[in-house]
Amino acid sequence: MKRFFRIAGFSLVALAVAGVIGFWVFARSRHAEPAAEALAALASDDLVAVEDNEYLVYRPVAQPPRMGIVFYPGAGCDVRGYAQVLRRIASAGFLVVQVRMPLEFAFLAPNAASDVLPAFPEINRWAIIGHSLGGAMAGQYVSSNPDAMRGLVIWDSFPPPGNRLAEFKGSIWHIHRATMEGAPPDFFDKNRNKFPDTTRWVPIKGGIHMFFGAFVGGAYKEEWIPEITRSRQHDLVVLATLEALSAIETAG
Repeated sequence: MKRFFRIAGFSLVALAVAGVIGFWVFARSRHAEPAAEALAALASDDLVAVEDNEYLVYRPVAQPPRMGIVFYPGAGCDVRGYAQVLRRIASAGFLVVQVRMPLEFAFLAPNAASDVLPAFPEINRWAIIGHSLGGAMAGQYVSSNPDAMRGLVIWDSFPPPGNRLAEFKGSIWHIHRATMEGAPPDFFDKNRNKFPDTTRWVPIKGGIHMFFGAFVGGAYKEEWIPEITRSRQHDLVVLATLEALSAIETAG
């Protein structure tokens, strides 16, 4: 009998190890590298100081931060791929803290924001932004921690089932890709009920999912060919996000 349990124990360990290795291989197959221009945006200058330690942090230089922003990246996305967009948000006066997710999957650490806030005790007002899977997990975070954040900005995603965003008192903005006529993807419309009626929907006309950052490779399959350049989409995303953050800041 002891031999049976020993063999069973070894088998369970082997299965667990195989599962971890299999998931690691899957995760690496979806990995999206930062584009060269995103890496170039990681240099500090007179407007934004970039700190790369436990978190990737963009800190405004000219003024104390107006508010702190926690950022959850999309699945398989190297956090550095968002540098061009996020440093521009920081230059408007926001402290932006990017979370590196385990194996680049935010569902493995949906409550990571709870560790970010005490790491920056000088900031007493926070909002959270998430792209794709990161947006879904940001929605899950505010659903579970409704008093932690003043607002939620989702880039091209929607909260997972069961999240009660209707009970979240902060502002919610959904900035999403859209056709040139402004229509979101069909499955966004089908999941509109996951958002409160007060949610602001902001279409990025002609934009695509991966142009919320600047990436090379990755496994995401776009629904349509972009009708605007990545640079133009970055401009629109920055403008919409700053509008959202200003509304969140003044509403709190």
